[in-house]
Order: sequence, then C-alpha cells, then structure tokens
Amino acid sequence: MVPSGIKIGKEQLNELTYADDIALIGKNEIEIRKLFVEMENIARKFRLQINQEKTKYMIVERKNSLNKNKIGHLKIKNYKFERVENFKYLELILNEDNNHQIDLQERIKNANKTYFMVQKFFNIKTFQRN
Repeated sequence: MVPSGIKIGKEQLNELTYADDIALIGKNEIEIRKLFVEMENIARKFRLQINQEKTKYMIVERKNSLNKNKIGHLKIKNYKFERVENFKYLELILNEDNNHQIDLQERIKNANKTYFMVQKFFNIKTFQRN
C-alpha cells in the first residue's frame, strides 16, 4: 500500500479492514485517490467489485481548519463517491471534525433504551418479591 494515513506508534496506518468493511485513511484527497486505485487493482485481481452506492468518503480535519467549502463528490476512474460528514464503522460513529459527541450520544441513547426495556421486564409481578 501507499505510505500514507496516520502514524500510531511506529506503525503507519492507511486502512482499517474487517471482513468486507474497509476504511481507507489518507491525509488528503491525493492519498485517498492513490489508496483507492491500489485497492481497486487488488480487488480486480480477485474478481471483486467495489459497490459505488455503498462507498462513501470523508475528510477528517481539525476543528479549526475544517474546510467549509466541501466537495460534493469524489471522482476516481469510473467511480463517483459521495462525501459524508460522519459514518458508522464497526458500531463506532466517526465524523469529519474528529468529535466523538455523536457517538457518545448514540451510546447513551442505546443504553437508556436497554435500561427501560429491562426495567419493564423486572416490574412484572411474577418477579416481584413478597
């Protein structure tokens, strides 16, 4: 793969892969293009196709430098990808300004839902103590 992405410790990370979920990580649009072309070439060797409808892209930037002039679509070869402000990857909501507030709110909402479902279950008379 292209040496790009982010450095974690001594490792350079430019993709997250789990089963058929792949997230390419680049510092800019040029790196994303290079990574995608490389991935598409490898996929073609194995006769795999990239689903254009399910494929999105997101540019993560620091809050202060967030580019408000957003490109709507990214065109690479014969593909056209929609830009998104956030997406869910393995149950974690990632967003373009690297703010975890949306993910935290979603987790709290799910915890509350579960709590109230369990609360109703334990309020049934057969489970009450005498």
